[in-house]
Amino acid sequence: ILLKSYYMITEELYNEEREIIKFIMLFCSNNISGVLRDRDTKFNVKFKDYKNGVITFSSVECNKPGVSLDDYKMRPLDGEVVFGANVFLFTAIPTQDNAISLPDAIKSHPKRKTVRIKVAGNPFIQKLDAYLSLKVVDPSIQDEELAKKIHLIISTIESTLMRSENYDIAKITLFDGTEKNPILQLIKKYQKPFVVFDTANFSIKDESVLTYQDYIKFMNEAGLDSKAILAQLDKMKEFYKTHKIRSEATVPLIFEEEVIGIIKVISLKDVMNKTNVIRLKQLALKAVDDLFTKCAFEIVSKDPQTIVDMSVNGAKFIINQPDFYKYLRLMKRLYVQLVFKDETTIKTMATIVNIYEPTLEGYRVIGVKFSLNMDWKDKNKLEEFIQSVVRLQDKGDVIA
Repeated sequence: ILLKSYYMITEELYNEEREIIKFIMLFCSNNISGVLRDRDTKFNVKFKDYKNGVITFSSVECNKPGVSLDDYKMRPLDGEVVFGANVFLFTAIPTQDNAISLPDAIKSHPKRKTVRIKVAGNPFIQKLDAYLSLKVVDPSIQDEELAKKIHLIISTIESTLMRSENYDIAKITLFDGTEKNPILQLIKKYQKPFVVFDTANFSIKDESVLTYQDYIKFMNEAGLDSKAILAQLDKMKEFYKTHKIRSEATVPLIFEEEVIGIIKVISLKDVMNKTNVIRLKQLALKAVDDLFTKCAFEIVSKDPQTIVDMSVNGAKFIINQPDFYKYLRLMKRLYVQLVFKDETTIKTMATIVNIYEPTLEGYRVIGVKFSLNMDWKDKNKLEEFIQSVVRLQDKGDVIA
């Protein structure tokens, strides 16, 4: 079961005419204001009415004297409306000085708390380059030496768990982004071990770990009804009984705030306790340290990657480097370096919080959130840069 509540992409696309008309009628009935843009030209409009495929405005004001929508008849403009908690984006085609045709599609995303500027194609930005890099451990990489190192570390820890820690089964798995098991999604979300202390008693709780109580809540939030959840629990109980499993624990391997894999152990004889879990967490830390000290490699973008838009808190990038594609997944950490026209730079960590549909060229599109620990001087510099672009856009007659 793939839980949409965890892997949800926040951008929504509406391309059915009835959906589009519903939003337009909503804008008109509330006399909502919007903005239509073409590079450095901006029209502030107020929605009035919709009829027979045409949207009319009660007022249209341009930031350039003497320019009207008539000058852009049948030429596309970028439309934006802020309504409620969302921002709605569409392509606007003017039909006369106070009207546009019904758009073919509307995109929406939650309204951001900080100012966000368009970067790609913005005439007020002479230069702003972005270089990205990822640090990864990949057991599937075609490198015999590296594969041997990874295998040796994993097999050594698995052997230690069975011989020294007395578990009957021990397995380390590194994630590749395709994990669909709800328990793995639960672990990814909360970054805590999932433990069944006693398979004969699912009701045992512990604040330091995830249990089947958390699993039930997680599945409820994902929209599964109680009957289906109970059926899942019955299957698990039968599985434990059939395979004579007494206790099990799944402990996350966490690197830079991302769960990169798990250690799973099973006991056929003894019931686990808190001490066992503490020891497993210590071994998980050692496994991560060994893997990233001895087996990690870094992928660095050779060329600048396209910045679609940006705020002081995050950005949207188009990734054109295929080496990156297999490692792009939600909550993955990456490094971002922004280079300005005066060659000064900002370097920060970021987390992937959105993965959008690929471009027509097959490039990947991601939304990232910048680290809260960004250096305060860098944050101030970024804020100042964004505000300067906003001021230039509002004036509309000066190129940065």
